Amino acid sequence: MDVIHDLAVTHELLDAADEVYEAFDGLGRPLQATGPAGKVTFRLASGEPEEAKIRARVQDYYSAYASRHSTRTPPQEPDLVAFLSAVANDEVIE
Repeated sequence: MDVIHDLAVTHELLDAADEVYEAFDGLGRPLQATGPAGKVTFRLASGEPEEAKIRARVQDYYSAYASRHSTRTPPQEPDLVAFLSAVANDEVIE
């Protein structure tokens, strides 16, 4: 799970659009990676947030990776934007 804080550098982080399985913006709306190799950008796939899907993905991530660290628990913020911000700022180093 990666969080890209600055979409202006997306092309430096991704070689091809097909490297992206799922992506969401800071409001929880799904994004679609698009563009040729070396020039990947994101566009909104829907204007509706996918809160349940995001929370499930984050829970899966913490269950699989962060659970090895006893102090790591998924963010519990009830507000989706605050939740996404907390996820983005919580780094688990393997």
